[in-house]
Amino acid sequence: MNKRDVYITILYNSALSPRQIQEVCAGLEEEGVPFLLQEGNKASSFIELGWEAASISPLQVGIGIEQNGDLCLHHEKLKPEEPYLQDSLQNGRRLGKNAARLIKGLPLIILIGKDEKYGAD
Repeated sequence: MNKRDVYITILYNSALSPRQIQEVCAGLEEEGVPFLLQEGNKASSFIELGWEAASISPLQVGIGIEQNGDLCLHHEKLKPEEPYLQDSLQNGRRLGKNAARLIKGLPLIILIGKDEKYGAD
């Protein structure tokens, strides 16, 4: 597999602008994991988009984003209706970082009060 063939797929509702999704992308970039951004089916929920994204991603991890701002992190080996994480675009950067950290085998970032902490700390 070529290094260019390694990425997390992000499927989003086409009613969203790429600008609205930039925080998710920034989280992935900060962790050094490439991504492929594609419009998904407008009729699909964020969970369906996430699972579809995971199923077409070479890394088996995908992110789905719905028009209303709901998003999820999904893995191809999970049940389609049970994503790994769910959140909103308001926390998109953290979800992007966690998607990358899942790939890298690092502890996830969790929110405790107003502070972000690493899951294994």
